[in-house]
Amino acid sequence: MRQLKVPALASNALGFMRDLIHAGGTGGLNWHVHAHYSHKRWQPTVQLIAQFFASIDPKSDHLVLIGGSAGWMMPPSWLTRFQKIDAYDIDPLAAWLFNWRHGTALSAQGITITHHREDALLRLPEILQEHPNACIWFDNVLGQHRYRVRDEVRVERELGVIKTILKGRHWGSLHDVLSGPTDGRLLPAGLNVWSHHVAAKQGLVPAFSQKLLATVGAKDVWQDHLTSHVFSPETQTTWMPWAFKPNYWHWLQAGWVHA
Repeated sequence: MRQLKVPALASNALGFMRDLIHAGGTGGLNWHVHAHYSHKRWQPTVQLIAQFFASIDPKSDHLVLIGGSAGWMMPPSWLTRFQKIDAYDIDPLAAWLFNWRHGTALSAQGITITHHREDALLRLPEILQEHPNACIWFDNVLGQHRYRVRDEVRVERELGVIKTILKGRHWGSLHDVLSGPTDGRLLPAGLNVWSHHVAAKQGLVPAFSQKLLATVGAKDVWQDHLTSHVFSPETQTTWMPWAFKPNYWHWLQAGWVHA
């Protein structure tokens, strides 16, 4: 049977449409629609993220933001602490939506933002050289790496080496560690008390994970996002629950590393 070749232009168009809808399985239109309609449910977690950011002293007025998407869960108070932002994301909608959400506030304070549509994890050493004095922030992107790279051994290796690549820099990350179905309990009024402040090594203790799962009424099988070795063992981290969907929750880990 003769095979028909898809013209390069059509192939490129199909690739763009896939990115537009899914962005490699980590974003795209599907993600943005979900984020928009989940805004109210996510607010308790957004408040916890804002509290975490308030505890950071970034030591630079330049931020390299990796995987920021539209900044759906990013408080403006964090972004306005910088004078210059370079944002990297593979999502073709990220730049437009980020500017729609945050552009006015940034412009009002004279903060410049430059968007780069590329996979920063593939070119991280070069990006660090291009921005030698910038702080680095991975915004809920490292936990998605396993969905783009299907080899679990490779994912753990690539995530585990990030702290070595970033040695000597001020950097931080917010990322998924665990996610899965829950028994449908409502968000508690005091979600604040559900956050945990522990050294990264404590997050590796099975009893700690079991405590987290029990707290949100976890059931069935939960997903390990392979991010347990992103931070060095002594790094102080904050764990916070996220009602991604009413019956499907995540536990997020956030940390900041000083040079």
